[in-house]
Amino acid sequence: MLLLLLSLAIAPGIAISLFIYSFRKMGRASVRQLVISFLLGMCATIPPFFIQLASGDVRDEPYLHTVLSFAWYAFVIVALTEEGCKYLVVRWYAYPLDQFQEPFDGVIYAVMTGMGFATVENIEYVWKFGLETAVSRMFLSVPAHAAFAVLMGYNIGLAKFQPQRKRWLMVKALLIVVLLHGSFDFFLFLQENHSVRRHVSTGILSFCAFTCFYIAVRQAWKAIRLHGK
Repeated sequence: MLLLLLSLAIAPGIAISLFIYSFRKMGRASVRQLVISFLLGMCATIPPFFIQLASGDVRDEPYLHTVLSFAWYAFVIVALTEEGCKYLVVRWYAYPLDQFQEPFDGVIYAVMTGMGFATVENIEYVWKFGLETAVSRMFLSVPAHAAFAVLMGYNIGLAKFQPQRKRWLMVKALLIVVLLHGSFDFFLFLQENHSVRRHVSTGILSFCAFTCFYIAVRQAWKAIRLHGK
């Protein structure tokens, strides 16, 4: 059973990485850099873990917190720290590489980083919560991380080859994924706030979270089709 859970935790990130790589196969040196990006993505889980541990989980005492505190936790403590660390890996490791030769490479490096991050996070959740969580995250949380990574990498890739727009595109690369990631988590977190659930049904909150997920996946797929030809 343990081996099955571990396989289910690791497989989605590897599968998505290979899928994105299939759009532009690279040389041996580039593959080595992609593996390093994946490993750095795994390491990028460490700062958010300690930040979230130090700040405390707002969901632990939902009766004592407001919608504003849930928004702060979702957008700043979770989304900004997680996406910010992934952004730093792509910006300071992948971006300067000679193997970064066209805009779509930004997508590939960002996805490798994001899937490294998601794999560690997935192992943690699956270890704690078991098979049902493994299956649900396979179809929701891991693809969400992938979509966020595509959108981040798409803008970073454009920034490298459009120097006149570099500053805005680099800001946009982080801003758009923090907003999408934060919104996705925010609606999921609100489901655990009893005062909110008295006024808004769980179904509506789930629909809002899924809408954020759908927007991210749709925009990511458009970016892949545009630059992954």
